[in-house]
Amino acid sequence: MNGEKKIFSIPFLVYVGLLFFGVVMFLGFYTPSSFRFASREPFSFSSPAHITLFVVGDMMLDRNVRNIINRTGFDLFFSGIAETVRTADLAAANLEGPFTTYPSVTASLVSKELRFTFDPALAEKLSILGFDVLGLANNHTLNFGREGFAMTRRFIGESGMFYYGDPNNRESISTIITKGGIRVGFVGFNEFSYADYDKVFAEIEQIRPLVDVLIVSPHWGPEYETEPTPKMKKWAREFIDSGADAVIGAHPHVVGVTEEYQNKKIYYSLGNFVFDQYFSEETMTGLGVLIDIEKIEDQTTLRYTDIPLRIDQKGIRLDSLDN
Repeated sequence: MNGEKKIFSIPFLVYVGLLFFGVVMFLGFYTPSSFRFASREPFSFSSPAHITLFVVGDMMLDRNVRNIINRTGFDLFFSGIAETVRTADLAAANLEGPFTTYPSVTASLVSKELRFTFDPALAEKLSILGFDVLGLANNHTLNFGREGFAMTRRFIGESGMFYYGDPNNRESISTIITKGGIRVGFVGFNEFSYADYDKVFAEIEQIRPLVDVLIVSPHWGPEYETEPTPKMKKWAREFIDSGADAVIGAHPHVVGVTEEYQNKKIYYSLGNFVFDQYFSEETMTGLGVLIDIEKIEDQTTLRYTDIPLRIDQKGIRLDSLDN
C-alpha cells in the first residue's frame, strides 16, 4: 500500500541467511556429506572418560543359521553371548550379507550358491541384543545387488544401529559414534572389490583428527588360513601409519594370528561369530575382542581382552572346556 515502508528486502534476507549458515558452520553443527556421523548421546568433553567396545567377526544369518533360528528362536540362539554383548558400551560385527525382503535361496540346503539374504526382522533383534554398528565392507554385501544393499542400510538404520564400510570402498566408508564422552571411528575395507583402496586410506587420514579411537576393519585374506599374506601385513601397517589405533580383520572364517606394530594391535582375523560352517573345529571357534577404552584429557589408552567363542548348531556362546 502507498506510504508503507518495506521492512525486509530480498537482499537483506539473503544476507541474514548467509550469516546464519556461517554461524552454524563455525559452531560445528554442520558436517561434510562425505562423513556419516552417529551418536548415542551428545558429546561431552568431561575427563576422565571410559567405555568398553566388543568386536566380533563374521555374522551370517542365512542358510542353516536361518533354519535354526526359525526353529529354536533368536533369543535362545544368542543366549550364550547375550550378556557379553549387552554389557559392552558399544558392540560391532561384520555383517556377512544383506538384509532384504527377497526369499532365501540357500535355506533349502539344496542350492550350493553362496548368495545370502537375511530376514529384516533380525536387524531390530540384533539392536535389542546390544549391537550398535555393523560393517558392510565385504564380499557378500552385494549378493542381491545395489537394491539389496540399499535395503540393508535402511533396515539397519530403522533398527537404531549404524553401519560403515562399502563393498566397493567408495561411499559411507566410515562412521563415528560418540559414547560416554569418547568418539570412536570405524572404517571398513574390502580387499575383494579390487578397487579404490586409496579412498580408504584417505578416509582414515581425514577422520583421524575427529575421533579419540579409530578402528579399521578389513575384509581380506585367503579362507581357512591363519597366517596373513605379505599384502595383508603391508596394508595393516599402512592403516596404522595412516592413523588407525587398531586393525581388526575378518573373512578367513578361522581365527588368525595377532601382532603389534607401533604399539598398536593387529587382529588379522576374528574368525566366525555366527556361521553354519560346522565341518571343523577351526570354523566353529571364533574370537571376540573386548577393548577397554580410557581417555584422560587428550590421552587415550586401549586395553584388550580376547574372548574365545564357540559356534555350532546350538548357537553362539563363550567357549569353555565343556563344549
